[in-house]
Amino acid sequence: MAPRGIRNNNPGNIEWGDPWQGLATDRVDPRFAQFVSPAFGIRALARTLITYQDKHGVHTIRAAVNRWAPPIENDTDAYVKMVSRGAQIGPDVMVDFQDYAQLKPIVECIIRHENGIGPLKTLSTWYSEAQVDEGLRLAGVRPAPETIAAVPKTAETAGASVSAVV
Repeated sequence: MAPRGIRNNNPGNIEWGDPWQGLATDRVDPRFAQFVSPAFGIRALARTLITYQDKHGVHTIRAAVNRWAPPIENDTDAYVKMVSRGAQIGPDVMVDFQDYAQLKPIVECIIRHENGIGPLKTLSTWYSEAQVDEGLRLAGVRPAPETIAAVPKTAETAGASVSAVV
C-alpha cells in the first residue's frame, strides 16, 4: 500500500486547517489534508515554503525543515541532511523559495523524505518531472525562460540585417 501522503495526494503531509486550492471534498483522513490530485498537494507544499520565506523570514533548508517538521515530532537533523544532500544545497545556504531551480529539488526531497522511497527514478521517487512541474506551476513558480545567445556582430551579420530590412 502507498504511504499516507501519496494516498491523500498530499506528499508534504500537510495537516488540515488552511482552505487550500484543490482540497478533496470527501474528508477521510482526520489529520492530514487530502487533495484532488498530486499537483494540488505539491502546490500546497511549495506555497508553504514560499510563505515561510515571505512571512517568517525563512531562507535556508535548515530553517524551513525545522519549521516544517519540528524536532518535537521528527529527527530534524536527519531530515535536514537528507533534503540538503538531495537538493545539493548546503543546509545553511540562503535559498530563494520562489526560484524554480532552487525550490524544485527541495520540494522533491521533502516528498521523498515524507513518503519514503517510491517506484520512480526521479528525485522525489513518487512523481514524474511533469507532475512536480505542474504543482510548482500552480504555486506560481516556473523555470526561467531559456535565453538565446546573441548573434555576434560581424560584417556578414550586419549586411544580413540591412538586406533583410530592404
